[in-house]
Amino acid sequence: MPEGLWPILVMIFLIIVYTIAKVIQHMRKSEEQWRQVDKSKLREWDDDDWPDA
Repeated sequence: MPEGLWPILVMIFLIIVYTIAKVIQHMRKSEEQWRQVDKSKLREWDDDDWPDA
């Protein structure tokens, strides 16, 4: 392998790991926020409830 390829592969690997970590962090935050929602105010939507465009 060319000598300069390893730093590029390491950089790509670190970017992938960072991206996965951020996605997991945002998923956990979203779950926490969903648990805090006042679900009594939620309602089911039917197709008839959407305004006609």
